[in-house]
Amino acid sequence: MTAILILGIAAAAVIGLSIVFGGPILGAILAGVLIVGGLIWFVALGGSGTTPREVATEANEHEFFGPGGPDDPSA
Repeated sequence: MTAILILGIAAAAVIGLSIVFGGPILGAILAGVLIVGGLIWFVALGGSGTTPREVATEANEHEFFGPGGPDDPSA
């Protein structure tokens, strides 16, 4: 839901700025590209079949620097 709101706000900002600076045609073109790109992104995410929880649990563990790490001068 947040991504949809961000996409809508970004589209409104692009349309508004392009109407002011580039004319209505440029605004329509940029809005169309933004909307089509957003739809492709949402379809790709929906078709992946993974939940956000699965993505988070499959992520690699980070190695933090500390004693004995690669940045330890005494190791």
